Amino acid sequence: SDIKAIHESGKEGTSLCREFFREEYMLNHLIAAMRTPHVAILDGITMGGGVGLSVHGPIRVATERSVFAMPETAIGFFPDVGGTHFLSRLPDGLGMYFALTGARLKGHELKQFGIATHFVPSQRLEELEEQLLTLPGESLYDADIARRV
Repeated sequence: SDIKAIHESGKEGTSLCREFFREEYMLNHLIAAMRTPHVAILDGITMGGGVGLSVHGPIRVATERSVFAMPETAIGFFPDVGGTHFLSRLPDGLGMYFALTGARLKGHELKQFGIATHFVPSQRLEELEEQLLTLPGESLYDADIARRV
């Protein structure tokens, strides 16, 4: 598995571990800093790398089918993909709880705890995507399309 190879690389001091995390964190930073509109639609399982590709962007849409977790923490691996950054910003110590347990969140819970910025029923995702495509790029961050769908 990927995690096993990275773990072995870290123990052996080979470059795979360093290169993997370097590229991963550079991508996380790019997503967080880019001016191009970035909308993450979490419609299903969002774990591991999917977390990093979603939580650093400004617009994160959950559905009732969303399942979110950082399962690597359940096996003693640190929460990567910038997990310590976004988990530390969750209210009421929830981030620490998720980091220590690898607990899963579903659907509305992602919006409730601030991981998702919006919730849209999955049967309305096509409509959401169509409306997003009609917006000029600069207005995407100001748009409240997800609330209207």
